[in-house]
Amino acid sequence: MKIWRSMMKLPQPIKGCVVVYLIVFAVAFASVPLLAFAGQEQPASVVPWTFGALGLAAALLGLMLAFDVRGSARAYAAMAKDYKPMGVDYSKSLFSKPLFIRFFGGMFVLIGVVGFAVGALSFASQAS
Repeated sequence: MKIWRSMMKLPQPIKGCVVVYLIVFAVAFASVPLLAFAGQEQPASVVPWTFGALGLAAALLGLMLAFDVRGSARAYAAMAKDYKPMGVDYSKSLFSKPLFIRFFGGMFVLIGVVGFAVGALSFASQAS
């Protein structure tokens, strides 16, 4: 739960985006396998929506990190310095630099846009 406390210290726009992304990820991660047991037709109709929602949430989160909205990249880097997963100290690492976090945000935007495009194209092909 230490990571959750660290995330709650982030400034508001990025904190909300991280929480929304985690919720969308959890719903998408749980819905596709659960619907696979319901029958063959349901998962095929849910997957484009999950790709689209994950892509949109990732792009929004990435934009906030890439443009350092209200110091979000700096706060995320400070969170990476403070949090020590399994005792590993990342305080002097490249991962705790705001420039790397901004680059990471840019890659998240790219992945989010591609995910949204895949979801939209898949949904369009199902609709026709």
